[in-house]
Amino acid sequence: MRPSSLQLEPIENLSRARRDAGGLALVAALALALSGAACGGDEPGDTRATDGGGGTDESSETSAGTDGSTTGEDPGEFGAEEEYELRLHPAPTTPLELAMNKEQSLELFGESAKDILLIEVDTTDLLVNTLEEIKNACGTDWKQDDEDPNHDCTLTELGLSFGPNWECSAEYSMVRLLTMTPANAAVDGTSIEGLQGLADLLGVGGGFSAILAESLGIGMTEEFIDTPYLVDALKEDMLATHPNIGGDGSIMSISMWDALHDMETLGERFGPIGAHPGVLAPGFTPHSDALGPDFTMTAIASSNLRQLDGLDVDTDKEFLSIIVDTVGPTFDDPLEFDFEDPEKFSITGLALNPTVDMRFALQEHDGFVASCTTDQACWGNLPGAPVNNQSAWALDQWIAEYVVAHAGKLKYDERQFDKCYEVLFSCGLGSRVMIGPNPDFPNYPLGWAHFTINSGLLDSLLSLFNSGPPEPQYIWDLINEVGQVALHTPPGCDLAEGEADVEFTLREIGIGISGPEMSDAVRPYLQDQAGTIADLLLGNYKDNNGKVDLYYREGADGEGWLFFVHPEDQVDGAPYGYDNPGFFADAALSQKLSSTASGGAGDEVHEKLKLETGETTVYIQDDKGDVYRLLLIVPQADGAPQSIQVRVAKKLG
Repeated sequence: MRPSSLQLEPIENLSRARRDAGGLALVAALALALSGAACGGDEPGDTRATDGGGGTDESSETSAGTDGSTTGEDPGEFGAEEEYELRLHPAPTTPLELAMNKEQSLELFGESAKDILLIEVDTTDLLVNTLEEIKNACGTDWKQDDEDPNHDCTLTELGLSFGPNWECSAEYSMVRLLTMTPANAAVDGTSIEGLQGLADLLGVGGGFSAILAESLGIGMTEEFIDTPYLVDALKEDMLATHPNIGGDGSIMSISMWDALHDMETLGERFGPIGAHPGVLAPGFTPHSDALGPDFTMTAIASSNLRQLDGLDVDTDKEFLSIIVDTVGPTFDDPLEFDFEDPEKFSITGLALNPTVDMRFALQEHDGFVASCTTDQACWGNLPGAPVNNQSAWALDQWIAEYVVAHAGKLKYDERQFDKCYEVLFSCGLGSRVMIGPNPDFPNYPLGWAHFTINSGLLDSLLSLFNSGPPEPQYIWDLINEVGQVALHTPPGCDLAEGEADVEFTLREIGIGISGPEMSDAVRPYLQDQAGTIADLLLGNYKDNNGKVDLYYREGADGEGWLFFVHPEDQVDGAPYGYDNPGFFADAALSQKLSSTASGGAGDEVHEKLKLETGETTVYIQDDKGDVYRLLLIVPQADGAPQSIQVRVAKKLG
């Protein structure tokens, strides 16, 4: 008896079948098991004719032979009859069970696993975890209300990767930029340096840090651009623009191939492509512990394949498999999976809190990106509408200066503020900070910053040192300027423009989804691809079908039906050479007995004929254009008979 289910033990045989068949997938090992081949009697490949009584005859003719007299026609019109038994085979009752570890899954699915979407990871948590790791690479003292962030990059594994001269590294400069707050702001060499000097010298507004915090509407120890806004900018500017991510950058797709390779394939998928420098830096292989050493994926499926007896009238009896899918929604799946049912699908051996090792990269522009100032044309200098080629908005979106400016715009786009900071209890001796429209400048756009020093004496004094308040500009342009200066002037050295590209090698970064959550999350994705997975597992089962003109099967009504072959039954791409498909009442093929209408058969595609008890003579034309007479002998039965006899004779001349 042939097996009707597949357990874990034969997996190696199945994968070997895939290799040996050179791409015929698992048909050689699975087709009969899944179609529920019966025990004893005719097996696929057995083309012996029967004598109608369950025995076999070595010849292809019946033992008695006929001369055509059963039809009442001239015996000379048709040749000798050959008799065949066409039987029904029981549907498989034992489900297919696949229980696979990582290696067996790879062996079974092969490169087809690339086409199976396993999960879509929300990039928010991944980016948050990445940025927080970078910000804290040199300690956490930067969070204190102190002008000295007290950075020490020897405190962490990531910080140590900056090298022994970490204070001069581009990576440390990026840490300084990302951890800059009003309390520790370093604005030396920027256009706002003069305002800092004046405020701190005269104690205006409680000092420069207090003015910054109040005017920007943030706390003293809050980053100028905090993590949520940087995450949104990175999604839109770096991830969404990558060809293998796209969308709004919020979703990163993980295929079964990626997961089974411990995410090591992500370096190629999300690395440099075309003009895009990549989200992940080349030269480093990502790795994840999501799938542990005891990973097991178990799936139970029922088979929709049914083995049928068919007949090639000019050759012999043949066998084929068809799909009988009554579950849907597509009604053409060879295997019926239910990935939503925990009893029929499960994944074990997932890490409780999966992490990934990766190398994150960010490139800078090779030149200084100046702010657009003063002129009202600068009010329209916005993403998608740069006023000139020197604008941050004229850069590629994934460039650091664009990302920083964009994050600043996201945070301060609606900022409005107006306050005069007094000196000696006089606003006229102090300084005024304006952001957005105010009574004196009602047309200023939101986010447009204007700093003034009201005392002519102080203004003249600052001018002697070539210093003064910055020109009016958007807040995000000003922050971008401060960031660029900080990026190129780490303590103790200077980095030239174009030398501040950064790469951070990050270890054990949380993916943002737990193992149990991942196990549940994969279910709907796999269910949506259930038909595809079944096809990938079985390959093209039709490649194992014999060539037939007709076959016997049970209809949806439980009765016996004779089906004429249709293109969908054939090997894909095989020519369909039938000029007159169907069953006819006469040798001239002028009176068709069959129909494509369902009639209770549950099919509206094939030409088919419902079988009546007793003897019925019909005629067909094969794909070579020859006409054959078929005497159908159908026994009395409750429902579809388990077997019928077919006597075939070829029309002569």
